Amino acid sequence: MPKSESQKLKLLYIADYLMRETDADDKGNMINGVLLWQIKDYLKEKGIEAEEHSIRRDIDLLCGGKDFALDPILDVRGGKGKPIYLGSRFLPFEDLEIIVECVASANFISKPEAEGLIESLKHFCSKHQAESLTSEYIVAERTKYTEKNTLKQLRKIKGSIKSNRKISFFYTRHNPNKITDTENRRKGKRYIVSPFKVVLSNGNHYLIGYDDTYHRILPYRVDRMKDVKPTDEPREGEDKYKRMGISDYAKQTFGMFIGGNADRITIQFENSLLDAMLERFPRGSDTVYTKVDDKHFTVKTFIVESENFYGWVCGLGEKAIITDPPETAERFKSYLQKISEKYK
Repeated sequence: MPKSESQKLKLLYIADYLMRETDADDKGNMINGVLLWQIKDYLKEKGIEAEEHSIRRDIDLLCGGKDFALDPILDVRGGKGKPIYLGSRFLPFEDLEIIVECVASANFISKPEAEGLIESLKHFCSKHQAESLTSEYIVAERTKYTEKNTLKQLRKIKGSIKSNRKISFFYTRHNPNKITDTENRRKGKRYIVSPFKVVLSNGNHYLIGYDDTYHRILPYRVDRMKDVKPTDEPREGEDKYKRMGISDYAKQTFGMFIGGNADRITIQFENSLLDAMLERFPRGSDTVYTKVDDKHFTVKTFIVESENFYGWVCGLGEKAIITDPPETAERFKSYLQKISEKYK
């Protein structure tokens, strides 16, 4: 590389070196720093010969120092015989840790996507800080979407909402005979839906949209929507969407009774409820699905036993039976008897 060209890159190389090799704590006190001769050696590796006084001048330029009427580019501290380091960054390491934790635990981001994003986020901190991000925040046991295109589907959906256009897609369901397999609903026909809102509930994204077939507002789980395509047709059903009240609809549709002092409860369901139960109780180390026969399956998971839970089971009618533990089933029977007595 010609000398004039390499000199133009010198300032960028110094900034990059400081960002990768140095850091500080949340109070700006140095943790890792470098000396001028280390910067000089690094530049030499890049084919740039530089004296220490010119490096000092470049660092002063990055700081918007006394010789330059500029806003500071980097918060460079130290020098004058002491190690040089970045005292702060555009994105504080504490904030970066929060972002990485959110990325690592988000259900809608597949494991490969999460790992890729975290690798990209490491460029915002020093190499020393980057070592702690993966080991501390990648959790081995967590429910993650297996599909890698969920974020792409979300972009298409949100783009169609902004452009006021309908979308089409295949909507899948789980096969009762082999729970790991999926198949397209409506005999493989594409859904035509007017998208209005995306709701995040229990780590899952749901599209709230107006269905062209049933002419009503329905929820669709985004990771089960395949091959989303924007159409040229304008949206329909906006009047119904506005009348329903999105906040109340979301609470009623996605409300849960998991958490608190939960007990391990087993419920038997008819196969027609498999998709609905997989949404409400995602499979994981604490949630086990078992096939009973050709018409039924069970879910064993942690649930807060309460009247809200009993009411939910009642709403499923004959399609759901509490099978274990026996004392929970007995308390549910007592609950039903009390209700029945009200009608005598």
